[in-house]
Parts: sequence; structure tokens; C-alpha cells
Amino acid sequence: MSVVNENYQEQAVSNMSVRRINRVRVLKLLFRAGSLTQMDIKNQLGLSGPTVTQALQFFTGLGLLREGDEMPSSGGRRPRLIEFRYDAFYSAGVEIRHHHVDIQVIDLRGTVVVGKVYRLVFENTAEYWQRVNALIKQTVAAAPVPRPLLGVGIAFPGEISVSKNMVSRSTVLACRNIPLNIARENVENVLSVEYGASAAGFGVVWREPSLQNAVYIVVTNSGVAGSVIVDNRIYRGTSNKPGAFGHIVLDPNGLPCFCGGRGCWSAYCSLRNLTQSEEPDLERFFTELRAGSQAHIRRWEDYLNRFAQALANISLSFDTGIVIGGKLAPWLEPYMEDLRRRVADYPVLSEEELSIRTDTASLSPIAEGVALTLVSSFLDDNLEGRHFDDL
Repeated sequence: MSVVNENYQEQAVSNMSVRRINRVRVLKLLFRAGSLTQMDIKNQLGLSGPTVTQALQFFTGLGLLREGDEMPSSGGRRPRLIEFRYDAFYSAGVEIRHHHVDIQVIDLRGTVVVGKVYRLVFENTAEYWQRVNALIKQTVAAAPVPRPLLGVGIAFPGEISVSKNMVSRSTVLACRNIPLNIARENVENVLSVEYGASAAGFGVVWREPSLQNAVYIVVTNSGVAGSVIVDNRIYRGTSNKPGAFGHIVLDPNGLPCFCGGRGCWSAYCSLRNLTQSEEPDLERFFTELRAGSQAHIRRWEDYLNRFAQALANISLSFDTGIVIGGKLAPWLEPYMEDLRRRVADYPVLSEEELSIRTDTASLSPIAEGVALTLVSSFLDDNLEGRHFDDL
């Protein structure tokens, strides 16, 4: 190949890269703003008129943008708003549990369109994953307005290998080294696989761009999990498994934990432990608590003390804010001042300004979070099999 042809091809690739980058910039600006005029986009991004026009025509053709209302004009043609269509595509997130699957379908804003928890005992078999696939289709079909599906994200209660082809360890599912090829072969459009707590933490980062550094805690039926947020990103460590806070040991001779140890935070503060039932009913528990049931009051006192003990350990280790999410969060909110006081009762923290709060934006943070990872990749034009030019 001649030097001229090589240079020509390199220039063509370079031009294509610049065009793709500018497209992404235009789309993400509109995504954040909701609607802008063409002149607003040009001025805010410093792009030429033809570049903006081409990008807008391209995304309008994909159904991601539409014309909005006309704006006032000081003279000449009145400018028209360009609106982002958050309902153009859906994304599905699936949280795998020991006895259930939680399937949530969201739009591009992250709003849940339809979602449901189904009872299904985990088995890493083709039959199990075919059933999951059927449940995903059933859930998507229940959406009030049909929309194309970007893909499916799956979140596991266990550590995902760096290559993302295996669940290295899952004490909840009582297994190790689960190959993910069976899931990928039997569930259509699987484009993301995540550790559940990391997926939940990602959802918080997505909803709160101002959240720079924090520890995110999610309480599940079987235990406590978490993720570490550094510079508005999920910190994954060297082996993709940081944030296993549920196995902080609170009492070496304490309650047995599903991990095989004793006295772990998960053993004391799972939702099952709180409600003392396999199918936790938080509404019933807190109704009894508010009604003055002495048994429920004693259980809640012990629960808060153990929770505070673990949060004190985290506060000392990370010296950053703590966010508590998941199904417990809205029920915990009225007791947050009490919880902060118990953490501050530890002498070394008594003079610290503690930042401990709840996140009540999602009741299915793991399933929604893994669905949001697909939305994020899509907006960056980096979603496997769903690049803008392929739509």
C-alpha cells in the first residue's frame, strides 16, 4: 500500500473519530439539559453549525431527539427547541438472588417503566437461564409503551472476575467459579455483568453527579453489601471485589453467617434477621415497632447498635460520607438521627462531623443500577453491539 493511501486511511479514521466524539458530546449535552436550541448547543460546545446540524439530524433519525416548542425571537426566524427523548429505548436489569430474580426495566432517564420480583431458585443451568430469559421478555412485554431494548444487565451477589466471564465467589449462592457462558448462551442481549453492590453504587453515582467520594451500603434479604465511590466512580480494586462490608466481624463468637464465619455484620443486619422471616415484610415489622411491641423494640435496638458498630468501623477506615440504600432506606429514614448518635457514641468519633444518610431514590438499586450501566455505555457510544451507527 502506498504512503499516500496509508495517510488517506489514517485521516479517514481520524475524521470518523472526531465526528463520533462530537456526536457523543451533542447527545450527552441534550441528555443533561433535556432541551436546547441549536444555537445553544453550538455555543456551549464550541462546534460549527454544520457539525451540530449533522449530529442533530443523525440522532433525530434514530428517534433519540425530536423538535420541541418554538422560542421567542428578537428578529428573524424563531428558534425551535430540540428535545431529548428519554423514552426512545429501554434497558433491563436483573438481580440474581438465591431464591428470586428482580427484573427492572428502565427508560434512558433511569425511571422504572415496569419491574417485578419473581421466585426462582438459582441453578447455573441452561433451564434456569432460559426461565430467566422468559421472565425478562414477560416483564418487558408488560411495559405500557413498547420500545426497543438496549440490552440486559445481570447483577450477582458475588465477586465477578476481572474478565467478567465468571462469578469467582458467591457465598449467598453457595458456590465458586460459576462460568457465565451458560447465562450468555441462554439469555438474549446480555451486555453487562456486575457485582450487585457495585451496580447499586453505580446507580447512586448516576443519579448524583455531585457525589464524589462515599461508601454506599445496601441491605439485602440475606446480608449487607457495599461499594466504594472515589472521584464519582466505583472503585473496583485489583480483583473487582472491594466493598464486602457485610463480612466485617462484629463479634468473633457471635451469630453464624452464611459465609461460614461468625459474628459478621450480615449475620446481624440482614432483612431476614431483622424481620425473622424468610420473606421479609418490612411494613409489618415497622408497624409492630411503632405500635409499641416490646419484642420488636428490643430487636430494633439490637439491630441499630450492630449497624452503628459497623458504620463506625467504616467511618474510621474511609473518613468519607456513607450512603445507605435499598429497601431498608425509606424505613430507616425516621431513625437516622438515632443511628448517627449511636455511631458518634464511639469516643474516637465523638467530635467528628459524620455524614451518614439514606438514598431512597430506588427500592431495587441493584437491578436498576446494572440497567443504568447499559444506559451510560449507550450514551458514550460504547455499548457492545449497540453503537449508534448500528442502530
